[in-house]
Amino acid sequence: MSLPLLRQATIPQSLAAARRVALRCRCYSVAAVAHAQSRQEPESHDATPVAGPSSRQQDVATASDTKSQPALTGLNEDKEDVEPFSRVQSYLASINASGAEPTLEDLERCRPSKMPPPHSPRYVQAYTELIGTLCRSFTKEQLRKFLVQTLGTSRHCATSRKKAEYAESILEKLWSWPTLRELEKAKRDRTEVLTKVLPVTASELFLILGKDGSDLLRLSKEYDVHISLRRKPMGLRVEGTRGSLRGLAEHIDTLKKSFVQETYTLPLPVPIPAGLVQRISRLSSAYLENDPECPGKLRLVAKGESGLTAAKRLASRAVQELEENARIPLLTYLPPDETVLAVYPHSYALYPYFSPRSLPFTMHTNGSFRIRRVGEWLEFGSREDVRRTGGLAGGDAHISTLDERPADLKAVLLDDPHKASQFEGSNVVLKASMGHMLLTRQSGEQKATLIPPLTGEHPFGKVRKWMAQNSVKMTFVPDLPLPLLRLQPDRQSVKHRLVYHALPAGTHKSSSDSTPLPTLPIQWKKVISLELTLTDLRTVESKQPTRSRLPERDLEEGLTLEDLEEEALPLSSSSEESSIPILNASGAHCWAGAEADLNLLIPDRPMDLQFTVRNAATLSETQQPPELQEYVAKLRAYLQGSESTSDQPRPPLLLEYAGERYMLHSNSSIKQSEENLSDTGRPTLRDIQYDKVELTRAVCESILDLETSQKSMHCEVFCNNIASEEAWKRFLRDCDRLSAMRDPSRDTTSALLDGDDIF
Repeated sequence: MSLPLLRQATIPQSLAAARRVALRCRCYSVAAVAHAQSRQEPESHDATPVAGPSSRQQDVATASDTKSQPALTGLNEDKEDVEPFSRVQSYLASINASGAEPTLEDLERCRPSKMPPPHSPRYVQAYTELIGTLCRSFTKEQLRKFLVQTLGTSRHCATSRKKAEYAESILEKLWSWPTLRELEKAKRDRTEVLTKVLPVTASELFLILGKDGSDLLRLSKEYDVHISLRRKPMGLRVEGTRGSLRGLAEHIDTLKKSFVQETYTLPLPVPIPAGLVQRISRLSSAYLENDPECPGKLRLVAKGESGLTAAKRLASRAVQELEENARIPLLTYLPPDETVLAVYPHSYALYPYFSPRSLPFTMHTNGSFRIRRVGEWLEFGSREDVRRTGGLAGGDAHISTLDERPADLKAVLLDDPHKASQFEGSNVVLKASMGHMLLTRQSGEQKATLIPPLTGEHPFGKVRKWMAQNSVKMTFVPDLPLPLLRLQPDRQSVKHRLVYHALPAGTHKSSSDSTPLPTLPIQWKKVISLELTLTDLRTVESKQPTRSRLPERDLEEGLTLEDLEEEALPLSSSSEESSIPILNASGAHCWAGAEADLNLLIPDRPMDLQFTVRNAATLSETQQPPELQEYVAKLRAYLQGSESTSDQPRPPLLLEYAGERYMLHSNSSIKQSEENLSDTGRPTLRDIQYDKVELTRAVCESILDLETSQKSMHCEVFCNNIASEEAWKRFLRDCDRLSAMRDPSRDTTSALLDGDDIF
């Protein structure tokens, strides 16, 4: 083909191409103009809103301007030749050409009305679709502008980030949607099971365990993990999900940082026995540890200051009680027939002792035993008949020390008590307490057992010799006689009592199981006691019927005063009763003096005795130690509801008086009642009317130790005139009656099943 012909064929093709380019430019210009006109003159028909600047802006792709129809018609004719534009691209181009910018309102239109549950499969799908919607609806700069307007300048608005990252920040920070990474991590925390060892020390482990492991059990349930102990190295082996392990580890780290530690020096330079350290730790909720290089020094770790204070008070009290109990002499009692009929002696054995109340915290908990006479099959009663033998009051009993030296009870108790007194106007008072002399096993034996240290039955001489040779540890535990346990107290008063004992001077040795039992004479100690009467729980007094008005049946059957009180009508509520003011001048009583104790072991009776001789003088309010005066003032303000004293005050642990240092021995709340008793408990009305029996006046107390929260029962008789022989005989008869008292409801039972012999 020649060159002219080739040029003629090429020219039409160039013209067609130029025409297509012109049509394309014309189409875009017309579309922009139509969109601008639609913004100025909105059409009457509704348009479907899409993501963009505002709902008032209309879609330019459907403009109805008739003037643009020829151009659009020409565009449709060449549809195959023009590259198609999507609706979204044309819409964004029109916005850019018009200069309009999207607002936060436009962004909120893309936000779903309800977020799917984060842990459901629909959440991942909705999250992905929403990211795509934002990326298609807005440019990168527009998304960044939204973040700057809401969050300000932050790392989420950095210019180096991608468009999808801006969209994710809008979902997470502006709309509070959880990220997919967080959901995946949470899923692993919920499903993946791991095992981790948390290292702890001995003190930390004790405090984390809590009392009897209750705190550790609560943590195991709260975090849904399995916790076990690893010994070497010491730690907690925890098995559970990843999230549970993380939460438990953070909680234990927080607990460790809250623990407080202190070094404390005891008032007496002696270490606490190993068996007692654990009991003090449990009572005070604090970890105790003896310093092996310095006797009398303790390392304390607790959860707070209250635990440290409780541990100091209990540890100081424990070493003092152990020191004093080791110096109380022990005498043994045998009835007269046992010493005369030596050809057929009775047998004795150690029986396990179980108390309905907690034992003193200074006693070993691995087993306690009491020496009792062994009952014989054909013998009526396996205990002493006081009416036949005469008992202590008869004067024929055999009282001796462990080395079989005879002893006079009155001479031992009246061993010049005035030499221990430094106060004018003092008087001597003798007191006898009912209880049990209990023998405990060695402190090194951890497991509790019913097997006594001395097995089998033996004559009492052999038992007494074994006690002297093996240096056993015996403790007097006060208790009520069995018949009194079932009686309701008559006239009861509530008291608060503080007892301080002087710290002994000189060198001290640690109390251990190898310490021999003390011998005579009795050991005196200086004492200060403060007793506060808080209230008077008066029972309503009923009118007592005269003897002529009593039915003869009641006199014959032995109707008690308690039965009559239940049937009598109470007094009128309008009767005026004088109320006792709290802590008034007459309700506070303080005395100072000296005391000495003596234990008497009576294996032929249900109860043993502890004698206490006291030589004391009353102290006026001005003579009392300043520490006690301050404590009484704070207690009075607390009971009266003063705003300045919101917490109950604690008595001082140590105080000084007359050149001596005193330490708190007991801090207790007491319910006290006075009882008139016969051989079987409360006297019957027939006994009172005919004066057939001589009643015993006893003081019964229910004591709550405010330091250890332990309860105990006391039954005491007093002799206020020890110089009188008649008062002394009456005092011994009262001791015989209470220590040999039997339950009247069991008089008809056999001697083998006698209810009084179980104690």
